[in-house]
Amino acid sequence: MPPYVNVDLEKSSNNAGIGGNKKAEFILADCDDIQTFPNRDGKGIVITDDFIMKPGKYMIRVYITQSTMKASVESTGDPDAKGIIHTVEGEHPGDAVALREFRNAWQNKNAIVFIRKCGSEQVNQYGDECAPMQLEFKGQDDKDKTNTAFTFKSVQKGPDVADYQGTFTFDTVRATFPADETNLQVQLGEGQYQLTNGTAAAAEIIALSGSIDGGVYTLLGSGGNHHSTIANATSAFLLKDGTTWTALAGATLTVRAFKSGPTEYKFFELSRT
Repeated sequence: MPPYVNVDLEKSSNNAGIGGNKKAEFILADCDDIQTFPNRDGKGIVITDDFIMKPGKYMIRVYITQSTMKASVESTGDPDAKGIIHTVEGEHPGDAVALREFRNAWQNKNAIVFIRKCGSEQVNQYGDECAPMQLEFKGQDDKDKTNTAFTFKSVQKGPDVADYQGTFTFDTVRATFPADETNLQVQLGEGQYQLTNGTAAAAEIIALSGSIDGGVYTLLGSGGNHHSTIANATSAFLLKDGTTWTALAGATLTVRAFKSGPTEYKFFELSRT
């Protein structure tokens, strides 16, 4: 990707500055659990590759009261030594033991924080490999409310907020498909779905049913003697270089759904392992 070239910065759209357009969660990755950090493109903002987690390690979701979410960036430093500090804030209701265990465990971790925007595919990434975020918190329990206010802040100056176009690795499997399924039901939502080895032959998967426009879905390979396959030419999937995907043990395929007609969808490959 070529480096940044000066261009006019026009108004992006009507009402582009409206706030409150964030999904009600932080997605967190513990930097110690990340095996490979993806690189930014030549212009310094867009990331198209995935964060690769270490075996058995996952990102997590933290529910945040939507109206309390706030993210800010600030450039700081002397001339010729400027960098950017990220700050992400939000409140989690209650004082459950799980909440207290989380804030106790995460306050000294280096983290990457992702915030997804509503009504689009935009994901803002706060923190970076060499300028991670760390947690500060304040708990409240009185007549007005019971909650914890989280603040994630850069530990040092780094690059600007990234536009993350890769995928997320979560521990939760939305569903496990029975053997020999060819049209997979994903109405339980975005995330990971586990395939099952075929009973007598390899099933050729042709589509995902119950998907949403822009939804991201990851299929987990089953291994075995009759592992499922997805071919480019005989399915609703558009695979990189037209290369068939085989559901070997440990293999993954992540796709994004695109509504191509009133009820039709295409599924574009984002990544595979």
